[in-house]
Amino acid sequence: MKKNLFCLAFILLSLFSFAQKIPFEIKKSALFKDEYENSTIVLAEDDGKGGVVIVRSYYGGTFSTGFGYYFEHYNSDLKLIKEFEYEIKYSKVVRQSSVLGIIMDGEKVHIIDFIYEKDQKAYICSSISASINDFNFKKTELFHVDSEEIRQFAFLGFGVFDSDSGARMIVNEDRTAFAVTVDIKDRNVETHKMFVFDQSLKKNIDYTFKRDIKDRKFVYENIDVSRDGKTIYVLGKVYTDEQRKKKEGGKYQYELTSISEGSVKTQVFDSEEHFAASLKTIVLDDRLVCLGFYSDRKDRRFKGICYYELNPMTLEIKKVKYNPFTEQFIVDKYGKDKDKELKNLSFRKIITISNGDIIFNAEEFYLTVSTFTGPYGGGSSQTIYHYDDIVTARINKNGEIVWARNINKRQKTGGDESYISYTSTALANDAYFFINTGEKVRKLSNDRIQFGQTNTRRSNLNVIKINENGDFDYQEILDDEDNEVPFMVSNGVISGNSTFFMGRKGTKKQLLKISL
Repeated sequence: MKKNLFCLAFILLSLFSFAQKIPFEIKKSALFKDEYENSTIVLAEDDGKGGVVIVRSYYGGTFSTGFGYYFEHYNSDLKLIKEFEYEIKYSKVVRQSSVLGIIMDGEKVHIIDFIYEKDQKAYICSSISASINDFNFKKTELFHVDSEEIRQFAFLGFGVFDSDSGARMIVNEDRTAFAVTVDIKDRNVETHKMFVFDQSLKKNIDYTFKRDIKDRKFVYENIDVSRDGKTIYVLGKVYTDEQRKKKEGGKYQYELTSISEGSVKTQVFDSEEHFAASLKTIVLDDRLVCLGFYSDRKDRRFKGICYYELNPMTLEIKKVKYNPFTEQFIVDKYGKDKDKELKNLSFRKIITISNGDIIFNAEEFYLTVSTFTGPYGGGSSQTIYHYDDIVTARINKNGEIVWARNINKRQKTGGDESYISYTSTALANDAYFFINTGEKVRKLSNDRIQFGQTNTRRSNLNVIKINENGDFDYQEILDDEDNEVPFMVSNGVISGNSTFFMGRKGTKKQLLKISL
């Protein structure tokens, strides 16, 4: 990989001041160019020596085809030590292909792919592995599935059965293990093959999950892997004939199944008279939690946060809580206390902190279509992506809301979404959000503020902090006038107490590290 440096000397910017409200440290790499314009950080791993290994996926555009990964090893000052480009190439006998993800084991990196080999009439999952010291990649088969088993297989999610077609890779929170699930097509029985490996590629689970219900009536909500890599938890939303007869609440039930070697258990529960449109699973040391938004009116409306706690060994239900949004949250949102449910909330991230509390983050996301009529009739349309308010709440070990806040934000784009939305993280007892904003922060009624629109030509990088009491503050980190490039704030990758962003403007690129 060739890079044209815009400056011979390494660029380092470190900012730290005891006078500022939110202490942080910033480091930038040198400006550079890649052969391929489009790239995204997919992994940031500490090298154990103060440096970091950055993995970026790249793909070509209209006039430059290609797909692969840039591997970059930086020292503690973000000075590039070593780099390597790995282009993904498949032979002519490969009819369908997909890279599922990347995981690291010490100095070893594993690219996990899933391909259809025409000659073998099989779908093969493999690891393309190398040491970051030499990047000598070698391919090893992890498992294969005969094509006859995947009857009417629709690759990459385009199926006539449900929305979980294809193969998926799920990595646990500690990145110590991962699962690969493959959808098996059967109209009458929901079927998935599930394989679980630790980070050294040792296979711990090989299991075929079946549920005696029509494929389209079983929706996978969440699949997670335990920290030791020996149990996989499968959460499904199931539309049964019995649930359809309910007079109140959602006409479905949730089924949580734990799968480990020699043991399979299932727990069934529903949201009673409430509507819980979607749930997420969180695997903790001594708890298994299902968390989501609920409504008292209908799906896709949200009154508060629901909490289900189960014993991770027996799946016994220990706690059920329905927490309406707090008065503080409603005032944040509307400027006064009012009885109104939210809509268009999209889950973004769950963060667990050291004392066992959970920070649950979402965003108001929706689409609109604008139609333009030409001077001679005819016309065109454009889809606009709206990323509005940030919704965040902290849930304690009893399943109760400690605090819930609404951060007012208005952002939209008809093009690249990488520069809007946000990246969230936590340190100690505090939650942090990185966002790009316009030049001014708008003042609202009742001492509220609103972060406004940004674009790739004017992006001021801000950090918002919410402390353990729910009090929030914000501070500008970088002004767009001080940057050669704007940073893709929605694609931040966390490593320890640092968050990494890629910046791009035209062909110029730069890596940014923010440490809290």
